Amino acid sequence: MTEINLNSRLKKRTVYVFLVRTNSFFSRIIALFTKTKYTHASIGFDSHCESLYSFARLNTGTPIPAGFVRESTNTGLLSLSPNAPCAVYKLRVTEQAYEDIHSRLEEMYMDKEHYGYNYLGPICCFLGIPLTIKNKYFCSQFVAELLEKNHAVSLSKPASLYHPRDLEKLPGFELVFEGKLSELTHNQNNVCPLDDYNPVHHAYHYHRM
Repeated sequence: MTEINLNSRLKKRTVYVFLVRTNSFFSRIIALFTKTKYTHASIGFDSHCESLYSFARLNTGTPIPAGFVRESTNTGLLSLSPNAPCAVYKLRVTEQAYEDIHSRLEEMYMDKEHYGYNYLGPICCFLGIPLTIKNKYFCSQFVAELLEKNHAVSLSKPASLYHPRDLEKLPGFELVFEGKLSELTHNQNNVCPLDDYNPVHHAYHYHRM
């Protein structure tokens, strides 16, 4: 048992954080006020970004209602924004942190009706006012808190004050892709989803580490 626990602390796995700025009205408003390149953040376990977890709109056509979602770059709102700028970051975490993050996301998705969107959160974040509401999040707040609570990162401020741009600056984040969403989805077949994935050996769109 001791050996298993030790291995779970030493072995490294990879989680991926996906950042994007779609052409939706809400996204354009956020970008206007924050002057930031990306307005939405998701987290997943493969560099393809085919299965991502976040807090976002529940229906493609309208920003409300919003809540906890499982999204993909190939479907929904993301599929309607092929020219959207996006980036993919990888973060190496312990085996235990990986399993804990995975379990937490699955639990939340199974119980997704009990979670809602923190509509005031982005406004308060812009103003520098931390706002926490039980079971309610906005996208980057959710990603930041999930990573911190599962010992994958250390935050320098409350999770509710994290913009998508702040996630890029977290220690351990490594850029694997930056470009248009259509370039990411076009090259999915050329990307290895394994933990030892090296973007240097794949499509030129991927960041050379």
